[in-house]
Amino acid sequence: MENLVALTGVFLFWATLIWMPLTVARIFRTGGKPQIWTIAAVCAAVLVFLGYTRAMGSRDPAEAFAWSVAWLMPMGLILFARSGVGVPWKRLDIWLFFLTLFTFIPAAGLMRTLLPRVAALIW
Repeated sequence: MENLVALTGVFLFWATLIWMPLTVARIFRTGGKPQIWTIAAVCAAVLVFLGYTRAMGSRDPAEAFAWSVAWLMPMGLILFARSGVGVPWKRLDIWLFFLTLFTFIPAAGLMRTLLPRVAALIW
């Protein structure tokens, strides 16, 4: 079970990383409530990344479990902000989804070595 949660956390991290350029671009192209939710998604991604890397450094399984599940928050906010009226480039999301699926396996090998190094650098 722990391995499945860890793999899901890494997948959601990769998906958030793939979606982040589009999300940041949408901040400047939207207004009103979708813009607020998009800003919240970017801030949540930064905070969850910091917590996720901190959990890697502490080697506490419960903390790593919690931060792996926490990646649902920024992805959920990104998709929620996308549903707003006047949000540009909505058709691009499906292409980003397929890009995430097809690049995850090669990226997982890279992240296995890169993420602990980033965590050690930050913390």
